[in-house]
Amino acid sequence: MASDTVYSLRVLVHVIFAGLLSAVLLIPSVTAWGQATQPAPSGQSAPDGEDTADTSDAPEAADTPDDPMADLRKQAGQAYEDLVKSYLTNDWDAVKEQARMIRRHQRFLDRDQRRDVMYIQKNYKDFSPKWWYKCASSSNISFKARLWNRPLMANYVPTRQLGAQAVQAVYEVRQIRGVRRRVLVRLNVLLTWKPNLIDSPQPGAGKLAEIHGMRLGDLGEVIVWHEMGHSYITNYLPLNHVVELYNDHAMLFSHLQEFYADITALYHASPRARRVTLMLRLEGMDRYDESEQHARASHALGALVLHEVLANPDDWPSFHLPPAVPKQQVELNTIIYMYEHMDPNWSLAEARALRELAQSFIKRSGEKTLRARGVLPLPDKLSFSLMAGQDHKRQAQRDEHVTQRLESLIASGRADKLEEGETYDPPVRRALRDGEEYHLDPEALRIDIPM
Repeated sequence: MASDTVYSLRVLVHVIFAGLLSAVLLIPSVTAWGQATQPAPSGQSAPDGEDTADTSDAPEAADTPDDPMADLRKQAGQAYEDLVKSYLTNDWDAVKEQARMIRRHQRFLDRDQRRDVMYIQKNYKDFSPKWWYKCASSSNISFKARLWNRPLMANYVPTRQLGAQAVQAVYEVRQIRGVRRRVLVRLNVLLTWKPNLIDSPQPGAGKLAEIHGMRLGDLGEVIVWHEMGHSYITNYLPLNHVVELYNDHAMLFSHLQEFYADITALYHASPRARRVTLMLRLEGMDRYDESEQHARASHALGALVLHEVLANPDDWPSFHLPPAVPKQQVELNTIIYMYEHMDPNWSLAEARALRELAQSFIKRSGEKTLRARGVLPLPDKLSFSLMAGQDHKRQAQRDEHVTQRLESLIASGRADKLEEGETYDPPVRRALRDGEEYHLDPEALRIDIPM
């Protein structure tokens, strides 16, 4: 990409995470997630373009010993289960065939099953776009992608780095009022990741990767969506606003980018990779540094998920809660426990709700969070500031709220229970001091990140 001068802004190279804003943001100036949505009533729009055609007719009457339709109902139930399983495990070839074949069983599916089938038929292609194979290119390549339903030109440079972006400023010499001046005309965003990770069937390493059947391809998928978020935000915000953010608000902008990037990966990643977006944060949470943008973004995303689970625990059965209230860092340690103990056999409803949580936040609060300089709203009138210096009072309020909700849920039996001889006493999560080294217990509930 031609440029007279490289406008050295910053190469964001970390574990993976970078930033994004959604297509639904309408941002007139740059001084500037939400509950899972329920199926929309007939005649109203539904999340992700779901078809809301009338499906109120129930399946045939209950089986009787002489019911000639019993075998057909059994076949329909099995076809539905097979389709959902293929969707949750990213078997897109099977989904394509099963989504076509299940039409013959429609009359024997109940209303909720029909809605699920329509949802899968509507969006499974989102996770295997036609341009995806280009992400594994071994040569520099630019390709047209889509992010938040808007076109995006991705400029990819393969390297051995896990994930990074570089921004170049392109100048032109123009005649302005009779004077020749060098004018900044655009910013080129270069993206990089390890091409060998894309669609890799190799099993991921680490206890959590083993429990959840994670593959390296899941990790590569999260990285791609995350890094493309960098390119999106730089391309769709007004040029002068982006330059101002990089130059005058670098710390705030880096925090915002990381948070928006996480939501992008959460929304765009496939069902099997979706929770990897959360679990990959655990290692960084062990060495929690509230002055570092990745730590604050991961905490903010975790707070968004946690407070949704606490507000509607019956909707999230595979998201486990600790058996006791942590003695310190209540919110942070509860997020960590929830990530560590997710049930690998989660439901289609939860996979869908987690994606819609990201979408709902961006629609309702994406622009608001930018304009509020990184303060995002949470359920129960709580809030979170990405900048730790402005979050101390808010943190105390959230810790008190989590304590109260946990005590209630523990008393009701919704939280986990300790086995005989077990204890729950999480450590203080802090940054490493000079000279300290991070040693991860191989039995710890973590995902190993390839470097």
